[in-house]
Amino acid sequence: MLIDSGLDLREWRDFPFREGRGCIECAGTGYRGRTAIHELLDLTDPIREIILEKKPSSEVRKLAQQEGMHFLRESALDRVRRGLTTLKEINKVTFIEASR
Repeated sequence: MLIDSGLDLREWRDFPFREGRGCIECAGTGYRGRTAIHELLDLTDPIREIILEKKPSSEVRKLAQQEGMHFLRESALDRVRRGLTTLKEINKVTFIEASR
């Protein structure tokens, strides 16, 4: 499942993945409530310039990442690391992206 999820085996091999047991209260899902995953593009001058130059979105993403932006999948994986959700759940709502 790690490879299918696009994860680095060396980084995640010993991670203690969790799975909710479920109960009547959560309708058997193992979850209560919701948690947000997000990505936020800080519109810095360099990013604004390449957008105005109508550069491809791949260039905008690359520059944003160089400037420290965390993408949606990374936000979701952070919640897996913190035990707030499971890999199975984030695979339902985020794309498994090829390395950039």
